[in-house]
Amino acid sequence: MSKDIFYKEATALDEARAALETVMGLDSTADRAFRALVDGYAKLLRQSERMVTMGDRMQKSLNSLNREMAASESKYRGVFENVTEGIYRCGRDGNFIEVNPSLADMFGLSSAEFFLEKLPNIRLLFAAEEDYRQYLKVLASESVSRREVRVAPEGGNELWVELSANLMSGSEGEGDTVVGVMADVTERRYMLEEMCRLARTDSLTGLWNRGYFMELATREVARSRRNGTILSLIILDLDYFKGVNDTHGHDAGDRALVEASGRLRASIREVDVVGRYGGEEFVALLPDADTADACAIADRILHNLRSVPVDCGTARLDLTASIGLTSLRGGDDLDALLKFADIALYAAKKKGRDRAECYRRERCPEGGCAPATEPGERKEEQP
Repeated sequence: MSKDIFYKEATALDEARAALETVMGLDSTADRAFRALVDGYAKLLRQSERMVTMGDRMQKSLNSLNREMAASESKYRGVFENVTEGIYRCGRDGNFIEVNPSLADMFGLSSAEFFLEKLPNIRLLFAAEEDYRQYLKVLASESVSRREVRVAPEGGNELWVELSANLMSGSEGEGDTVVGVMADVTERRYMLEEMCRLARTDSLTGLWNRGYFMELATREVARSRRNGTILSLIILDLDYFKGVNDTHGHDAGDRALVEASGRLRASIREVDVVGRYGGEEFVALLPDADTADACAIADRILHNLRSVPVDCGTARLDLTASIGLTSLRGGDDLDALLKFADIALYAAKKKGRDRAECYRRERCPEGGCAPATEPGERKEEQP
């Protein structure tokens, strides 16, 4: 290609060389000058040809680079437009530069343009300040960081998203930008919460199951011992419940258990921890409650249980219960409290059922439940 461009120049150089060989009579000075001129012109022509060749190569490289950039842009646009995760770019001030259709769809908006119009700044996605601070922590992290945060724009549905974002340095003349990805994990979050709830609760009554009650109660007893605060424990056993199952069937027994758990929950305070201990036995931990408070709660439970018969479909059952209770003293731990309340429970059974007994080293409050002075059906010795 370079030879075609410099065809005339090359021809003129050839003619000059030919003339130099045929011309006679030039003195030596003129001959040298003419030859230097021809050689200089030849050198200039060679350099021009090399420069043109280099330019051709550079142009080919630029063309190839442009094609690659166009292909990359096309791939990026394809990912950006069609990926299921929400992708966005915004400035350091939080103002969105662009969002993909998936992000708009995630928030129930018809298009990316409508999203930018309705929610121009990322701050508007967070209803709670704590969730926005979690986003800022992601942004400030030097490594790749992902966090689950709650987003709830005004007038929109609450979502849980897994969010990752990075601050990208801008080119000359452009400010830094934030590139972020949001994946909707609301369903996964609720499924995990439901799995945790099912693992912690009794499937029939909805109360805490024995394992999780023990976990919560252990922490609460440790807190009370550490802070020197009062605490009481109640164990409740429905009277003659085996006869309900034997006479009316297990469906009727299940209805009775559900009704009893509801009345138990209605009888205690919001701060109390209540669980199904096993079978027809329930247990409640009463933080910041002394023996007098526990006796009052036990009496309320007994009253609510016997107040209205339970409709079990085939029969109406009268519910009563035996209750044993104790209060935290000295170095007692949860196992000791359960043991003492159990002793009081079986004393209540021995003394006629449908009553509460408290286990104490001194007498119960005037008018409250009577102290269990013997272990009843269990053989433990009272100190």
